[in-house]
Amino acid sequence: MSISHNPLFNRAMQTGVEAARIDQAAVDAEFAKITSTPKMTVEGTAGKVFGMFLILVATAAATWVIPALQALFMPALFVGLGLGLWATFSKQVRPAVIIAYAAVEGVVIGGISAIYEAQYPGIVQNAVLGTFATAGAMFAAYRFGWIKVNARFTRVMTFALIGYMGFAIINLIVGMIAGNAGVYSSGFAWLAGLAGVVLAAFTLNLDFEAIVDGSRRGMPVENEWRAAFGLTASMIWLYMEILRLLAIFNRD
Repeated sequence: MSISHNPLFNRAMQTGVEAARIDQAAVDAEFAKITSTPKMTVEGTAGKVFGMFLILVATAAATWVIPALQALFMPALFVGLGLGLWATFSKQVRPAVIIAYAAVEGVVIGGISAIYEAQYPGIVQNAVLGTFATAGAMFAAYRFGWIKVNARFTRVMTFALIGYMGFAIINLIVGMIAGNAGVYSSGFAWLAGLAGVVLAAFTLNLDFEAIVDGSRRGMPVENEWRAAFGLTASMIWLYMEILRLLAIFNRD
């Protein structure tokens, strides 16, 4: 093989070969890192969901029986919202933030549940049963393919969630300005409450799909925390909507 007498050409060739070697080595190292990283599994995610529920139930039960903690449910509501947004939009998975979210939301649930129970005895038990029955029905519908979580379903749910969020913000502003003049104080309260329950219930299917799809694609194991957070947040939302809908029916 002949060698050029042009030193610049020879130097460029050597640099190019060396760069190719370096790039290939970097690719091989990255591939080895990916293949050796523990992968997300359905079982691992389920374990984290169970752990978050234990924390949630523990703090909710403590708030239920300790009146001093019940007074903290409003500050906890804002703290939980902040932690939830942090966990949702953070590029890095933060298990400590997710665990703290479960603990704080337990205070919120315990405090609000105690208030509703004082007004409508027995409502909390019905709300808990309704939450798990609805979640079980949604899981069965997903598991047996009765609900297909495809691109169309995801798109419809995304627009529905955005619309519901806009409705909730507007209703909150109207309630703050005009007292109790929001939708939930009108004759259409049960329709708004039912819409919230339905939307929260169908959101669970997105969470189920995220867990299964992440496990199928072999995503890094830390994504189990993100998926567990999503499912727990949806369950909390479902419980709150069912509790509110039952209160509306009891009120009427």
